Formats: sequence, C-alpha cells, structure tokens
Amino acid sequence: MVSRKKFLLNLENFSATMEEISQALKQNKASHKEINAAQLVLEETFMRMRDKGGAESAVVTLQKRWGSLGLKLESAGKWFNPLMEATDYNEDEVDFYRVTILKANRSKMGYARKGDLNIVTISVHERGNTQIYRTLLGMVLGVICGLIMDAFLAQDLIKAFDASIVKSFRSMFLHALNMMIAPVIFFSVISGVTSITNAADIGRIGGKLMGIYALTTLIASFFSVIIGATIFGGNMPQVGVAGEAGEAASFSLLSMFVGLVPKNLVDPIINGEMLQIIFVAVVFGICINKLGDKVKILHDFIDAMNNFCLRMITMIVAFIPFIAFLSMASLIINVGLDSVFVLGELVLGQLFGSLLMIGIYVLLLMLIGRLNPLPFIKKLPSFIPIPLSTSSSNATMPFTLKFCSEKMGISQKLSSFSIPVGATVNMDGGCFYLSIASIMLARMYGVELDFDVLFTVFVTVVALSIGAPGVPGGAFVCLASIVAALGLPVEATAIVLGIDPICSMLRTALNSTGDIAATTALAKTEHLIDEEVYMMD
Repeated sequence: MVSRKKFLLNLENFSATMEEISQALKQNKASHKEINAAQLVLEETFMRMRDKGGAESAVVTLQKRWGSLGLKLESAGKWFNPLMEATDYNEDEVDFYRVTILKANRSKMGYARKGDLNIVTISVHERGNTQIYRTLLGMVLGVICGLIMDAFLAQDLIKAFDASIVKSFRSMFLHALNMMIAPVIFFSVISGVTSITNAADIGRIGGKLMGIYALTTLIASFFSVIIGATIFGGNMPQVGVAGEAGEAASFSLLSMFVGLVPKNLVDPIINGEMLQIIFVAVVFGICINKLGDKVKILHDFIDAMNNFCLRMITMIVAFIPFIAFLSMASLIINVGLDSVFVLGELVLGQLFGSLLMIGIYVLLLMLIGRLNPLPFIKKLPSFIPIPLSTSSSNATMPFTLKFCSEKMGISQKLSSFSIPVGATVNMDGGCFYLSIASIMLARMYGVELDFDVLFTVFVTVVALSIGAPGVPGGAFVCLASIVAALGLPVEATAIVLGIDPICSMLRTALNSTGDIAATTALAKTEHLIDEEVYMMD
C-alpha cells in the first residue's frame, strides 16, 4: 500500500507548514521521537537548500510505503548536495552545531539530482520487516521445491543436491555466524555492563534477570513433564527393554560453576564456551567501570568493536532467506512428510507447550512488568520466522537484540546484557523437547511413568537446560544424558533423529521468545523501556 501527501514549504508559511507535516506524521503513527528528528532534519535541509542552493520554496511529500514512512523534499535551484556537508566540516565553522544534526541523521537521508531539481529523502520510520517476509517466502519456496524434487527427481540427484549444494552453503553460513558469535557476545555483554555504571545496579539487575530466567525454566520443565506423560501415558509400540537407571554423569552443577572461570582467555572463544565468555565479559565490564575515566579509551574501543561485530553479523544474516530456502528444501527431501506424521505427537506436544509458555510470558509481562501484553503478541509473528530458519539461539541473537531495541523499545544497556545471557542459560524450548522426547523413548522401552521416573526427568531437564549449547541440534546432544539416567541405551535417541530438525526450529523460537519476554518485563521494572515505542504497531 502506497500513499502520498504534498506540502508547499517556504519562509512565509514555514511554521504553519511544519506543524501540518508534524500532524500528518502523527496521524501515520510516527513516534514523538521520530517526528522531532524529522522536523530538525527537514528544517536544516530546507534552510541549507535555500541559502546555498538558491531555493525559494520546496515541495515536501509525505510518503507511506507498506508501513515505512518518509519525507521527500524537492526544490529547484543550482546543484547542491547537503549530505556532502554532513561528512566534510570542522568545528571552526559557524554553523558546526547545525550541521551535526545532518551528520547524526546521515544514514537516514538520500540525495538525487533530477533536471533542475535537488531531491532529498528523509526516512522517518522503517517498517523493518523486509527480512522477515523474505525469510518466510524462502521457507515456503523451499517446501515447494523439496516436494517437487521428491516427486520428479531420482534419489541420486536429490542426494547430490543435498550434499553438494544445501549442506555446503548451510555449513558456510553457519561457520560465518559461529565465527562472530563469541565476539558479539563478549563485546555486547561488556558494553551492557559498562553502560550500567553502578556496581549495585549490575548485581540487582543480574539477580532479577537470573530469577526470571530460573522461574520460566522451572515452569517450562514442570509443564513439559505433564504434557509428555499425558501424550505418551497409554500404550506405545515397544522397540526394546530398558536396563537399570543410571545417572546423568555428563552434567554436574558443581562442575558448571567451577567451569565458569576459564584457564585462559583464548580457550572460551576457541571452544565456544558461552558461559565462560559471559563470565569474563561481566568481570571485564565491572573492572572498566571501577577504573572510570582512566580507561576512557577502552570504553571507546568496546563501543567501536560492539558496533563492528553487529555490522558484520548484519552482513552475514542478509543471506538468511536463501539459507531458509535451502534448509526447508533439505528438510522435506530428507525427513519427508510421512516421517513428520509418524512422530507428529512429539512435534504437537512441543507446539502445544510453546503456546502454553507464550501464555506464561503474557502473565509475566502483566504481573512483573505491569505492561499491556497485546503489543508483544502482535509483534511476535514478525520475529518468529528468524529463529525458525536458523534453529540456533546464538545465531538468532543479533536479530533478538534488534527486535528488543527497535520494536519493544528496550534500552540497549539492558538488552545487550540480558539477551546474550538468555541465549546461553534460558532454554524453555529445550525443556519441552527434552522432557517429551525422553518420556516418549522411555515408554517405547517399557518404562512405567511413576513419580521417580518423572521426577528424574524434571530435575535432569532443569539442569541440562542451563548448559545446553545454543546451536542447531544442541538439545539433541543433551537428550543422551536423560536417556542414560532412565536406563535406556543411548542408541534410542536415533528414533527421534529424523524429526529433530523440526523440533529444533520450534524450541529455538520459544527460547528466543522467552528471552524477549523476560527482558521486556525486567526493562519495565528498571525504567529502561520506551513505552511509546513498545505500544506502536
């Protein structure tokens, strides 16, 4: 949908026309902050076009395209590009501070010369969902492509396509993301900690954050066990006999806490130990805060590296729609719709659990955050396709940070700290997968679902969800620990291997949604949320 409204701007009607433009922007649901910024840029641009471009008047067009809002200023006169001045000036100039307005908004402006017209465009509000729609389109086309290939191509050609094309490009993409995940988390957490200068605030916010994450994990684990026992409580096809229950020796809370402190600064990044990276980043951030102005250069370096890493991630994730297309095509030709239907109860259990937890997140926003949950519910569908396509909490993290800032109005000083922590320790989606899958496998091996079995599943799932790796298939690795604790052979996990890609998509979506909900609720309690942005459509 495209709409336009024109205004004639000159010195005689300047104030009245600027007010009309302001009201028009407000009617189109631009925020107060966006309107003020647009007015400042428009005023400075018009005045400079008049003084240096010889323009007596200008036609200002308010343009709305598919949710994006912008202004276009057209004025007749000699060639003059105000954007060049925004990148070439010094503090000795008389209008230095006026030019800084253009410099601060340089990324939102564009210039073109058409005939005798100087044309300047000003972006007021970006819809920001273009990538989401492209990703959805890629997923749909991938499913169609997979079905067509499965129906008309020989299996040898399909396998060659999957091995040579799909897996190669997907591996390259994930390698590029993994290359940047550790630096992004490291500098993002330090930046978040250094922006909270009071050590007491860091402790208070950190305590609240871990409390909320622990609460949602316990709730998810509890409901996941109930759902698993309900779905698979009846007769199940028997594939084997369980032995004596063992212990999940591969995980220990004590070992996890001891392992927070790395032996050196290199191993955590090389090995992808996210908990160690977060620990080191928090300690570094606190130390930088204590040194204050003595290490101002470190503050600037951290901010620069944080922006650099996020820009690198932005460049990499531009390929998400293409990867989503390949991933869905691969899923269809490898798993097939028949396999999905066979293990559909596991998928439906996860899906039901995800919907249930979204209800819990709504209560979290209402009771802890004292927020209207409707904006959260309305905006969530525009975010969900990203974790569905990446199947990785860590790979989704840059999108989660952007969503929190641009759509939820959360201060970056909080989200840059809470989201990386959540991507590591908050695995509500993993809880449902681990519980339901392990209970299903236990019943298939003849294990009766008494209190001891269900309690073992509950405790092990809670512990494993804290340290489950936020990478594709990470929760599948943890499933072996629960299987061993129930006395099942590790080979039993192969039963759910075919359906794991779909389960991975669902649990990643819930993991990231939980991070957003917890951060939003905490942001409200700490007055670190712009409620005007939060309430916007």
